Amino acid sequence: MKRPVALLLFVMLVIACGIGAASAASSGDFFREVKKNPFADPIKIAWVPTNAPDANCTAWGKGIQQELSYWPNVSYAMFDGERNSEKQSRIIYDLISQEYDAIILQAFNSAAVAPAVTEAEQAGIPVVCINIDVTSPHAALVAMTDYEAGYAIALQMADSVGGSGNFVVIQATPGASRGENLEAGFQAGLKLYPNIAIVDSQTGEWLTERANAVMTDFLTKHPKIDGVFCHNDQMAQGAAMAVQAAGRLDEMVIWGANGENKALEYIELGLMTGTIYTDCYNQGATAARIAMMYIGSNIDTSRFTETPVIKMPPKAVTIENAAAITPDMRW
Repeated sequence: MKRPVALLLFVMLVIACGIGAASAASSGDFFREVKKNPFADPIKIAWVPTNAPDANCTAWGKGIQQELSYWPNVSYAMFDGERNSEKQSRIIYDLISQEYDAIILQAFNSAAVAPAVTEAEQAGIPVVCINIDVTSPHAALVAMTDYEAGYAIALQMADSVGGSGNFVVIQATPGASRGENLEAGFQAGLKLYPNIAIVDSQTGEWLTERANAVMTDFLTKHPKIDGVFCHNDQMAQGAAMAVQAAGRLDEMVIWGANGENKALEYIELGLMTGTIYTDCYNQGATAARIAMMYIGSNIDTSRFTETPVIKMPPKAVTIENAAAITPDMRW
């Protein structure tokens, strides 16, 4: 069953990068000698998440591990980045020296780990990023829909408040590509509603506690807030707790993004309004399939001048349809 999947992914990647991802190189340079048989030779694949205990990182890791378990010749290891770009870079350099065959990465900072990713690619180790891209070209990015999700959230929130009101935004860590893309889509969607103003925005650094403090400050500064958009669910949960503590839950809509289990529970309890759900198990499994495809192919990913992107299908979730995300789908 693996070869048809690999071939399908190869077609998707060829379309994504148009073969011209290596346009600066000759066609001969675009290919390399196949060094290993992914179905027989010993293979080592590493997963380097931003912060292993996070719900989405745990789900991605389970998806990766489950997919790789089909190959008895593949060894899998996880190395926790602990929300530290320097540590993630050191891990990648160590994996290069240990001659890993592929690296699956969720970057804490898109620019900070780019030099290490480039060095891995130059060493013949394809790097597949999950959700947060890096600024240097590499083998592939398996992403949630960022721009599209932000746009959809803007429309949902605007409709909820009748097309008029004051919004605040709790943003990702500066430099995180996912946050930037979510914000761009959100801003584009709100252009359709000239009577909605973003009265404040500040980073919550992806963290529940930090977002709680930011939202508490917003509530003090702004007597009228009609909507809160947070770049991830953990920050939305922190914002919701602040709004609940202030007794103002009935005054505003609160949206996050990712679709983790706790956010779905918050929606069902009426503490959050909505989120964008992505199947993180499948996202991790897809990243693993792409890594295995590259290991067995003769494509030289170090020649790419653009990163091929594969997007996972999103789903807007509110109280009306939260039950459709069944327990086996939750993470």
